[in-house]
Amino acid sequence: MRKKLLSLALALVMCFGLTVPVLAVNQPGDTMFDDKNGTYTLSNPILYTLSRSDIQGIDRTSMKMFIEGEPYDEDYFGPALDYLNEFFWSRMNTVYAVPEGTVVTLPNSVLTRTIFEYDVIWENSVCRASEFGVFNYPGFTSVTLDGGGYILGVELQYANMETGKDTSNVGDNVAGIVFFYVPEKGTTSTKNPFTSATTPSTPTTPTTPSKPKFTDVTTNAYYADAVAWAVEKGITAGTSDTTFSPNSTCTTAQILTFLWRSQGQPEPTIKNPFSDIKENDYFYKAALWASEKGLVSGSTFRGNAPCTRSATVTYLWKLAGSPSAPAASFTDVSSMAVSWAVSKNITSGTSATTFSPEATCTRGQIATFLFRAYAG
Repeated sequence: MRKKLLSLALALVMCFGLTVPVLAVNQPGDTMFDDKNGTYTLSNPILYTLSRSDIQGIDRTSMKMFIEGEPYDEDYFGPALDYLNEFFWSRMNTVYAVPEGTVVTLPNSVLTRTIFEYDVIWENSVCRASEFGVFNYPGFTSVTLDGGGYILGVELQYANMETGKDTSNVGDNVAGIVFFYVPEKGTTSTKNPFTSATTPSTPTTPTTPSKPKFTDVTTNAYYADAVAWAVEKGITAGTSDTTFSPNSTCTTAQILTFLWRSQGQPEPTIKNPFSDIKENDYFYKAALWASEKGLVSGSTFRGNAPCTRSATVTYLWKLAGSPSAPAASFTDVSSMAVSWAVSKNITSGTSATTFSPEATCTRGQIATFLFRAYAG
C-alpha cells in the first residue's frame, strides 16, 4: 500500500463512524465545495465528479485488503465484502476527481480522523482494484493528495469535542467523510473515464431468477434462492466476489448483523454494555441493537462463538414478538421459539423426534432461515 499522504500519523486504536455528509455536487473547475461542516478549499480545480454507481463496478477480483498495514483478518473483522460495503461504499455520495498534488484544506470545524485508500489500475479501458487499506490519520487540518491511481475516503472528526451531544463514545465525534479520486499520475483530463470503461455486457432480457454468480452456490442447492435474496436485500454479501462460503460456520456476530440489516439497520440508542467489543468491530451497532432488543444480554458479547440452531430461532422468535405456537414434539428440546419456528416452516427437526438445538449453523442455513422468515 503506497503512502500518498503527508505526515501519516498512525494511532493505536481505529475508530469508525457511519455519518455521511450531504455533499453539494460542484462543477468542474471549482476550487471549493461545501457540506454541513463548511467549505473545503482545493489548491487545484475539480476535474469532474463521480457517483458511487460510477465506480462501484470496479473489478475487485485480485484486490488485497489491509488494516493499519496488516493483512485483513476475516475471523476478526468479518467477511471482507461486508466490511468494504459497510465502511466504504455505503458511505459514498459524491467523489471529487482532482489532479495529483492537490491540497485539500478542511473547514475550521473539523480535523482528519481515518483514511480509507482504494488503489486502482487501468488496463485496456478496464479499471481494477489492487489494494484497499485503512489507516488512522488523526488531527490534521489539510490533506495532500500525492501520487495517483486511487480513491480516498477521508473520515473527519469535530475539532471541538463539545460539538457532539454525547462524547462518552469516540464514535460520537465523527463529523462525516469526503471522497476524492486522483487519476493516474500525469492525468489531467476532465473526462470521466468510468463512463466509457469496458464492462461485461448486459443481456437485453435478464435471466430469471437473477442470482449472484458464486462458484460455490449451485443453482440446485437448497439455499440458492435464499442466498440470492439475502445478497439482493443487502443482508449479507459473499466472502469474496465469487464465493459465498455456504458451508462455513456462521458466528453470533454474523447472524445478529444479518438480522440487524434485515430490520433496516436501526441506530442503537444505548451505550455499549459489552466488555469484549470495540467500535471498529463490523458488528458493533448490530451488537448494541441486539442487546437493546433483548436478543442477547450480559457484559460479554462473544461474537466469534458459533451460532446454534436454538439461538437462531430464538432471535427470530423474539423479533416476531415472542408469539405462542402449538408445542412441537421433539425429545431433545422444549422451547416456544422452536415450536413457533416449526409452525412457521422456518425450520424443522433434524429427525422426526429431534431438533438438535446445540448444532451449529452454516451461512447457507442462516440465509435460508431468514429467507423463510422474511421473504414472504
